[in-house]
Amino acid sequence: MRSFWTICLSALSAALVARASPGLFSVESQLSDILSTVSDVDNSDSSSRLSDVDTIRGVNIGGVFLIEPFIRPSLFDQFNTSTTPELPVDEWSFSAALGKNETRRQLEEHWDTFVTKDDLELLASYGINWIRIPIGYWAFNLTDDEPFVDGQVPYVERLLGWAREVGLKAELDLHGAPGSQNGYDNSGHRVTPEWLYSRANVDRTLDALRKMTEIAVKWNDVVYGIQILNEPSRWKWPVSDILGFYNEAYDIIRGMTDDVYIMIHDTFLGPNEWQTLISSNWTNVLMDTHIYQMFDNYLITINETAHIDMVADMTKDVVQFDRTNIGVVVGEFSAATHDCTKYINGFGTGNRWEGTLSYVDHPLCPFSNCTCTGDYSSDYTQFSSHYKRFLRRYIDAQLSVFDKELAGWFYWNFKTESAPEWNFLLGVEQGWIPKFPRTAMPRNNEDDNLEVSAVDLVSAATTLSSCLISLFIFISTISFVVV
Repeated sequence: MRSFWTICLSALSAALVARASPGLFSVESQLSDILSTVSDVDNSDSSSRLSDVDTIRGVNIGGVFLIEPFIRPSLFDQFNTSTTPELPVDEWSFSAALGKNETRRQLEEHWDTFVTKDDLELLASYGINWIRIPIGYWAFNLTDDEPFVDGQVPYVERLLGWAREVGLKAELDLHGAPGSQNGYDNSGHRVTPEWLYSRANVDRTLDALRKMTEIAVKWNDVVYGIQILNEPSRWKWPVSDILGFYNEAYDIIRGMTDDVYIMIHDTFLGPNEWQTLISSNWTNVLMDTHIYQMFDNYLITINETAHIDMVADMTKDVVQFDRTNIGVVVGEFSAATHDCTKYINGFGTGNRWEGTLSYVDHPLCPFSNCTCTGDYSSDYTQFSSHYKRFLRRYIDAQLSVFDKELAGWFYWNFKTESAPEWNFLLGVEQGWIPKFPRTAMPRNNEDDNLEVSAVDLVSAATTLSSCLISLFIFISTISFVVV
């Protein structure tokens, strides 16, 4: 291990050579007042293996075991209005349209090929240390009257085997519940949510969690986290009812293992209300929050500088909660600030950007002419150097908080077919997402002077502060001895 003073000199060197975007300094400066007044609270069990877990730097393996149209649109492009009376919009209707046999044939090929061991090896080489694996309840608890097919578990376990081989930890995420917990296609069923209206739905959800925990116990050297349920909607059910479910799920998981983090989603509440979702007797529980700046009619209209500044506005209360309550993981975020991505708002829907979404009556973007071309197209080879630099600054601004001030993060998604800003592997390859240890964006003749990221700067500043304090104490001690 390097000596303390060597580390100090390294931090000083980093501070002297760092030249970063003003927007990134803005994020750091806006958070500094909060961080200086809030102390850390350790909510972990110090006797658990989890006490040694480093910052979570992860990606979602989304769209594999629960398909989503925007991640792999080719699965849905096979349907058209002339041959399909009702267009499939989710895995439920996809399966209903094809029938069990054809659904199984297509999805088994998808499960077998869309995520590979090579993908995980690349992720590990880029410094990723966790993967989050979304799975629908029907992988564990499927009834005869549902159109879904099961059979995902052997492929999930193959993925865990690869994770073991390349050194990745995993979180198993129950991403869809019976009756749908939110009504979105990411629950597997885009429908009016009915989940908590039926005790049978709750019991089936808990059964799926029990079986998912069995996998976690079997793969206990790989699985370090279980997400109770992705994005249950507080707009549909009282928070107290969701907390009641969380307590039941917590008891089931803890009855089987103490050695995994339990992740609970914030149900889209603001951080100032998250306390209503947690119980004081819980241990090793993390709050999962998802932070996007493009699923909103206002945020999608702000300019690039405002997007970077908005990171601090959206995370200041998150950081404070992490410091004073349980740890927080940003379970989903991306580089996207527009909704031009094909099917991002759902299969068969339009977008805000060009004003084609059913519930907007005019284009919503920061420009007078809103088109999904060039920088906002699905073809990353059309991206300008300016836009790539913005993407890097925007990612750096987010990671300057998620990586340094919270328990960690999971990028959505590990890869996509045609959604560049949502594709982690592509982003690293093209330079707008950093590797870890942190790397500078590849330089070109139009590059600005972004040589050291915001996270590097914060780390250097924090180390320098510690060094200066230690130096002051050292000098004071020497002076006292001499006197």
